[in-house]
Amino acid sequence: MASKVAHPALEVFKQLPPVLARFFKKYPPAPIKRYASKPTLTTAPDRNPFLLAYHPVTKKAHEPKVSLRRQSDLYKLARQFGLEKTLPPMSKKFGLQKMVSKKSMKGVVRPRLHKHERTAEARRAKREKAIAQADELIIKVKGKRYAKKAAKRALPPKNLF
Repeated sequence: MASKVAHPALEVFKQLPPVLARFFKKYPPAPIKRYASKPTLTTAPDRNPFLLAYHPVTKKAHEPKVSLRRQSDLYKLARQFGLEKTLPPMSKKFGLQKMVSKKSMKGVVRPRLHKHERTAEARRAKREKAIAQADELIIKVKGKRYAKKAAKRALPPKNLF
């Protein structure tokens, strides 16, 4: 008489949510069956339910058997049970794959800055130039008497000690 010991994989399968269990009944997990990673013919034995398929005669594209929303739901459920690697290859990206493949926004990579930040260096240089030429401008406006006073101030102080 054969013993009625259940296979450990069947015990795990019974604990899966009904949606995931139905999917794996219809499309066995990856170790049991291989699925194509690119679109194939609708009659191909390795047809992937997550990808397009082409009719062999008309060459017309057929939509995937499982929609992107359902793919997302299946992936999330499978991930909770650690079975996301057993799902057929999919075009939809999740987690790190999604972050790596995203293009960075232009403003993040090379920010434009505010106008006051962009023009700060030019304004600082203009201000330093104006300060350096301030005495000359004042002498030009006030005259020679001010030039003599400015010259006295410019001399270094005499030794006080």
